Amino acid sequence: SNVTLAGAIAADTHGKDNDWGGSFYKNVEEITLSVNGKGIVASRKMNKELFNATFGGYGLTGTITDIKFFNKSIDLSKNYKTTITTGKGLNSLISSFETKRGQYWVAWVDLLSKNFNWVTKISSPNNFKVSEVIEERDVDFNISLPFVGKNRFNILGIINYLYFKKSSYIKNEYKNFYQTLYPLSFITDTRNISSKRRIVQIQFSLPIKHEDKLDKLLSKLIHKQKPLLCSVKKMGDQDILSNLSFYQEGWSFAVDFSYEEFNQEEINLFYKELIKYEGKIYLAKDSHLKEKDFKLMYPEFMVWRDIVKEIDPKKSYQSELSVRLGLKNW
Repeated sequence: SNVTLAGAIAADTHGKDNDWGGSFYKNVEEITLSVNGKGIVASRKMNKELFNATFGGYGLTGTITDIKFFNKSIDLSKNYKTTITTGKGLNSLISSFETKRGQYWVAWVDLLSKNFNWVTKISSPNNFKVSEVIEERDVDFNISLPFVGKNRFNILGIINYLYFKKSSYIKNEYKNFYQTLYPLSFITDTRNISSKRRIVQIQFSLPIKHEDKLDKLLSKLIHKQKPLLCSVKKMGDQDILSNLSFYQEGWSFAVDFSYEEFNQEEINLFYKELIKYEGKIYLAKDSHLKEKDFKLMYPEFMVWRDIVKEIDPKKSYQSELSVRLGLKNW
């Protein structure tokens, strides 16, 4: 919730409105970039290639100094009615998906359960439109219970099961605007159940044509690992082929692991499997991907590279990410 607008563009962020709202790209009409002291205006009509490359460009195309948004009308509400559904198996989760404009959808999958138990939540405005929504934030928990994350005596598995059973009985909830969009709590803020409050999140997208491979991929991802939490979002269509956004029509899975017990060897094997099915890692949260795997994962990289090389030939804009993945090796 603390993201900056320029950061939302650079990472091409997304939310629970993915299916109808798209990524952040669909909200922006025009940007102004400062590149080595030179101001450049870019939009879908003017400097289009630079405009597209900046979304999912991770700050490597220049400094965003101004943003013009589309004038979109979306109903807001002081509170939202959330409809809860439960089930077992990824196939049933995918087939249960159904939303419409103005609704916010997210799913949770228990990767510790044999049948991949799941819970979905669809939140809709509760017929109380307001011009300005006042944030009513919950108190942030800041504790450390790493034995929960280590799942000793199956404690995390039990917590997951109890949450699943509770959700099976409670069909509706009413929450405020902030709780609907940012539902972090004691357990869902996985830092609280990780050693030294350090986590690794692996978030990937998979195109809809390969959704039948999700069982296989998730099983590969959690092999010899202890997943803390898995959230799911559905992503709608988006036609940009010249940036490094992981956004594509299909599904997004975000899985948290404790940093202390994260298995680097297993994650490298997962990357290779993900590449087979045109999946992509969300670079905004990545700290482990290698250059070779990245370039196989993002075949549009060379198009992006040529655009950025022209605007920043001296490589004035760099980051740890760009150095590790060789994004500006020219």
